[in-house]
Amino acid sequence: MRLLRATIDDFGLIAHAEVEFSAGLTVFSGETGSGKTMLLGALRFALGDRAETEMIRGGAARARVVLEIESDAVLRTRMAEDGFVLAEDDDAIVSRELLASGRSQARINGIAASASQLRAFGVWIVDVVGQHEAQRLLTPAFALEIVDRFAGPEAGDDAAEVRRLVGELQAVRERLQALAADDGRILAQLEFARFAATEIDEAGFEDHEDERLRERREVLANAERILTALDSASAALRDDGGVLDALGSAASALDGVARYGAQFAALSETIGALQSEVNDIGARLAREREAVEADPTELESIVARLDRLDRLKKKYGGSLAAVSETRAEFAALIERDASRDERTAGLERDAVRLRSQLEGRAAALSAKRRAAARELETQVASELAALAMPAARFSVAFEPLAAIGTGGAERAESRLAPNPGEPQRAIAKSASGGELSRVLLALIVVIADRRDRTALVFDEIDAGIGGATAVAVGTRLGRLARATQIVVVTHLAQIASWADRHYALRKRDAGGATTIELETLGARQARLEEIARMLSGDANPVSLKHAATLVAGTRAS
Repeated sequence: MRLLRATIDDFGLIAHAEVEFSAGLTVFSGETGSGKTMLLGALRFALGDRAETEMIRGGAARARVVLEIESDAVLRTRMAEDGFVLAEDDDAIVSRELLASGRSQARINGIAASASQLRAFGVWIVDVVGQHEAQRLLTPAFALEIVDRFAGPEAGDDAAEVRRLVGELQAVRERLQALAADDGRILAQLEFARFAATEIDEAGFEDHEDERLRERREVLANAERILTALDSASAALRDDGGVLDALGSAASALDGVARYGAQFAALSETIGALQSEVNDIGARLAREREAVEADPTELESIVARLDRLDRLKKKYGGSLAAVSETRAEFAALIERDASRDERTAGLERDAVRLRSQLEGRAAALSAKRRAAARELETQVASELAALAMPAARFSVAFEPLAAIGTGGAERAESRLAPNPGEPQRAIAKSASGGELSRVLLALIVVIADRRDRTALVFDEIDAGIGGATAVAVGTRLGRLARATQIVVVTHLAQIASWADRHYALRKRDAGGATTIELETLGARQARLEEIARMLSGDANPVSLKHAATLVAGTRAS
């Protein structure tokens, strides 16, 4: 994958610019204050950097940047995983605009994207190397990152596994701590759970028992009235002149005429059936009367039972069903406590197993790091010699940690002795700004074939250098560009002379407004004049001759 082109509108002082990136080295130059860094700011903005309304050119309604990226199978797969499907022959297009209201909006292949998605996408596309990265070189984390990259994918797998195991071990330890810390609270809960479960079990209630008891209580409480009603109903059915006698007389009368017609026989049968039902009703009345005349102490017993059930409901739920659910929760808590020792033992076994695995992986990673560091030191020394630091000695020192962390079993420190006879010290204490830039460049060259094939963007990598050192830096960048795409913002002719595509930024003042224009230096003479200006401030015969010599030297390398 590689950057193809960028279109910039109303970003900073840039009204409009179109950039075609070379597959090799693309250089942006210009006088101090001409907006070179602003152009890279537009690139960062398109790839998810923080958006601020100050980025919008004065008087414009919005700032907009569009990037086109040549895709490959790796990029298409990564994009598809995030929902940005790309056809095999299509380029990836990223666009982002910032409105004067402060709202920004972005798209990847026409699909709306968040700033975090842009940043993740940007990591696949470019590595920005500038003063910030030079400062990162001073940190232990960056030293380990460089060593791990150089050590290769096996070390990367070990590092990822160490991070995973540390996380799992920490989770197990936290669960053990939680079990230990909960002892007092759990014991109190268990004591209550056991007491409550026993109380509920001793009550021995059935579903809806309270409803049935309330119904029975109502019957017993109104027994006298109910018995009177039942006796009256029985008398109406059976006593002299009652319903049974009347139905019997009616049936007898119809029996005598049943032979004269089927309808009379049917009426006789119907009345007979009614008589049978009335007999059944009489029997039911007798049974109900017997039920009401139960043991006189039953009402007292029912009232006591309802009181007990009501107390349970008040303590453990608003209904007997809720009391049953609460009893199940108490049972689960008691059961968990029964397995508490077993769970603790299981977690302790897990901790021992994970600790053993972690120590093994961390040891393997440490061995790979130390072996890689020695080879890295040799190659960096060779690169530093080519960068006009022939006597410099670079090393990576490891210091064991008290406990294995997500970064492994050690911390790392980059050390440098820039000159003969000097001891190696932490690079933060031993390197000047120019030396720091060269060490960073040396490291990038050394790990170039061990990194993803993203574009390298150098922002002021030439800070603090000049003369022969500038020539050496230009040579390394030029040769690196044969293997990977490089974009450089520079003020050094020695670097610009290696450009495969060269742009010059010019500041223009017109009508009280300042803008930056991007000039494509396609013709050889235009390039030589810009390089001559970078050498001496203007394109005079001497500087032009020097520029031609520089460019010729790059073609011969």
